Amino acid sequence: MEDFASQMPGGFFVYRADEQEEILYVNDVTLDIFGCDTEEQFRTLTRGTFGGLVHPDDLEAVRASIDNQVASDKRQLDFVEYRITRLDGAVRWVDDYGRLVRTKDYGEVYYVLIRDITELHESRDENTRRAEVIEGLSVDFSSIYLLNLKTGGMRPYRLQNETFQTIASELGREKPDWRTLLPIYAERYIVEEDRERYLREIDSEHIRGHLAQTRSYTVEYRMMDGDNGIRYMQMSVVMIGDGPEPLHAVMGYRDITEHTLRVQRETAEKLNMELALEREKNANEVKSEFLFNLSHDIRTPMNAIMGFTDLAKRHIQETDKLKEYLGKVDESSRHLLSLIDDLLEMSQLEYGRAEMKLEACDIREQIDMTLDMFRAEAERKGLTLAEDLNLPEGQVSMDASRFRRVLGNLLDNAVKFTPAGGTVTVSAKRLGVSESGYARYEFAVADTGVGISEEFKARLYREFEREETSTRSGGTGTGLGLAIAKRLLDMMGGSIAVESTKGQGTTFTVDLPLKLAEAAKAPADAGQPPAPAAEEHRAVGQRRILLVEDIEINRMLAETILEEAGFLVESAPDGCDAVDMVRDHPEWYYDLVLMDIQMPVMNGYEATRAIRALNRTDTKALPIIALSANSRAEDKRMSIESGMNSHMAKPFDVAHLISTVNGHIAETVREA
Repeated sequence: MEDFASQMPGGFFVYRADEQEEILYVNDVTLDIFGCDTEEQFRTLTRGTFGGLVHPDDLEAVRASIDNQVASDKRQLDFVEYRITRLDGAVRWVDDYGRLVRTKDYGEVYYVLIRDITELHESRDENTRRAEVIEGLSVDFSSIYLLNLKTGGMRPYRLQNETFQTIASELGREKPDWRTLLPIYAERYIVEEDRERYLREIDSEHIRGHLAQTRSYTVEYRMMDGDNGIRYMQMSVVMIGDGPEPLHAVMGYRDITEHTLRVQRETAEKLNMELALEREKNANEVKSEFLFNLSHDIRTPMNAIMGFTDLAKRHIQETDKLKEYLGKVDESSRHLLSLIDDLLEMSQLEYGRAEMKLEACDIREQIDMTLDMFRAEAERKGLTLAEDLNLPEGQVSMDASRFRRVLGNLLDNAVKFTPAGGTVTVSAKRLGVSESGYARYEFAVADTGVGISEEFKARLYREFEREETSTRSGGTGTGLGLAIAKRLLDMMGGSIAVESTKGQGTTFTVDLPLKLAEAAKAPADAGQPPAPAAEEHRAVGQRRILLVEDIEINRMLAETILEEAGFLVESAPDGCDAVDMVRDHPEWYYDLVLMDIQMPVMNGYEATRAIRALNRTDTKALPIIALSANSRAEDKRMSIESGMNSHMAKPFDVAHLISTVNGHIAETVREA
């Protein structure tokens, strides 16, 4: 045996199968495995026992494994792997093939074949680690297959999705050809728009050609998932092997729906943020331009007001010049007021505070009323103002003031931007009537003016936009006229279109659905008294008015106007003073109160409620009229709700003010 063992290419040793486990023989290869030159060194290193040559951390497990294997194997063979410590201190791995043998002279012994497998063990560990890494990287893939690109074989590695197994079962093949299976999958499950691309990517020649260049690629597509709707999927194909021509590939499938939807949401949010920033930037630029133009346009009438006022003071004794200068002041003041009105109306439309007030009216009359507003200006500029109305008799239900505003804004632009000798034409016709009682009307305002450029048409209805400033065009305005008209038409359910050629003229066409109305024309708004007769510029009898106004110059102006009209006027600078003055005087001392709204201590609403709450007979019926710079519909409503009788906006028309005051006083006298 020693002769035979000494010639063996591998390690061999013999040890007793008792508790001492004494080593009886060891060949030279075993000595080399343990790094020993002599048997004496080996026995010193291992204490001459089997337990001494096994690494202490592995010994218990190794003994248990040997006992179990020998007991269960009729040939009494065992195989174990364990670590050893060489003479130089290096730890190595060995594998141990043993057999229990009963001998005459030594009793039971183990014959053991041993070899150093350190490199093999490390390679095995590395492969295990690689497999674990691959497993970790592919954890998101529900299905992984090994494809034979030559034969079409398809071997599953992971199967969490049973789609392919179902198709394979239907084909009656346990191991189907992927070149047959995948097209069936595409036809049955992939969204039609993505199907052709998927089929192109799984073509055998395409896969080989693609992998020869890049070694891997991915394809994303959408999959129909029954009641769950659309799922987003990703197919990954990776070449394996190092040959010049790919023979095998790994194909994996994973569901990327959540990732895709998250990316879509994030992209949409990012895009929305960018759009919002861009809109804000554009809005700021537009508003800056608007404020620049508005500043200029406000300064234009203000310059005229201040200049002609100064001229009037210097020519106070020259009646003709004084009248001319004051006329210019009045004209500029009205223009300044129109600028402010445009801003207020745009604000109301912007925040949805404008309300439609429907009434029965005649369209022809409304058009004529609007045209009359521009006849003087057209005549002054040397323009022809024409009309072509093809309208049947009858009334419609609409917000007449809003309609006049739309038509007026279009006419204003036409007159403003048409040079002398030109023509502005207003036309109207009814297009048809529905069974529900609505009719479609078409209104057009055409001019022979400067026209609109193609570039500006895209911005035509934006707020604060003007193609030319008043400096260049000679006209004035805020750039809100068309924006207001467009918003009002949107409220009324209408539309507006434009045709224009630069230098030749412009035509705005309005399409508006209106409900036919058979009822008589609605009465005038109670809040708007009829135009005053000449005698209404004077007070009715000797009446006393309490004027409540905190701004001294406004108070002085109102006092002068009222006193010249024949009223007795007493003033209060704040709501608190007004309440005290009413309380401190006897009943019916005051015939009427003109109440400002915004005052520093007690505003007009609070003062009105306080006056109405006084325990007196007169304060329940005492007329109180709001006289305020706040002119919105909401402001008028708040005035009425606080207990006032009506609301007048500043700057006021003198005749309208006197007429309104006389009307309320006369009504109170009649009731008394």
